[in-house]
Amino acid sequence: MTSRCPPLPFLSLCIVLVAVLAACSPSQKRYSETEIEFLASDAHVIVGDVPLVVPFVALTGLVSAKHSFSLNKSKDRKAAKERLEEFRKSASSQDTAPTIDNLEITMRTYGWDDFDTSLIRICSRFTRQWSRSVCNDPSSPLQQAMPHDNNHFFLVDDRKLDAFQNHRRVSDQLREMHLKSGETSLVCDTKSTGDTTLCTAAIAIERHLVAVWSVWGSTTEANSRQEREGAAIKAFVVNALGPTENFPSLFSLVCELNTPATPTGAHENPCGLSPISRP
Repeated sequence: MTSRCPPLPFLSLCIVLVAVLAACSPSQKRYSETEIEFLASDAHVIVGDVPLVVPFVALTGLVSAKHSFSLNKSKDRKAAKERLEEFRKSASSQDTAPTIDNLEITMRTYGWDDFDTSLIRICSRFTRQWSRSVCNDPSSPLQQAMPHDNNHFFLVDDRKLDAFQNHRRVSDQLREMHLKSGETSLVCDTKSTGDTTLCTAAIAIERHLVAVWSVWGSTTEANSRQEREGAAIKAFVVNALGPTENFPSLFSLVCELNTPATPTGAHENPCGLSPISRP
């Protein structure tokens, strides 16, 4: 049922409407200092026998709440909160780093949030230079070199590839691959009837650690992107997520991988700057 406001002078009506809209609009989330500190802090994990250091904010699959299909949603939320707290405690120290079969890494401008512009505070809290370089710049060379389709990829133990059973098509395509160290493998959906095809790409990084990501587009386009994206992901994992960061090496490599047409956005393209001037 639609309610009608009684006649009011124009100015009074405007004041009432503003008040009503403010009351009806969804409350905006504002990150507390505690949440900012947590999201910016480092998580220590082990995947495929390789120790990794990743800020919690990049671990979308672990930190974000998942949809629940249970009738007891309250119980599910409590259990999820307990699992997150347990993971947070163990991952906060390299001495207690948990071993994980499948880890989702999200690459984005971590300091941007349409509902809370103060999230930009997180940028100065990161411990590593790579995360600070992308935090407020969507056109950063590192972001431009990484997979563009969905801004994330997975790090997987190659002995536990069944972790993708919930993604049947990806799982099937992975089983068709013969992974070789340093080489990107690509398998595309042969049953696709449109111009856009789902392809799965993977590259063996070291020991039992493998990176997996999706590539959308024509088969020709996917083939042209797989090597560049594979090289970028491997360089990122080795130089940015290892026990010690080597940002200069990572930065030089992603600048080489980026094409001249790569947009620079509002920020000056740092690839042409001297090492001292780089982010």
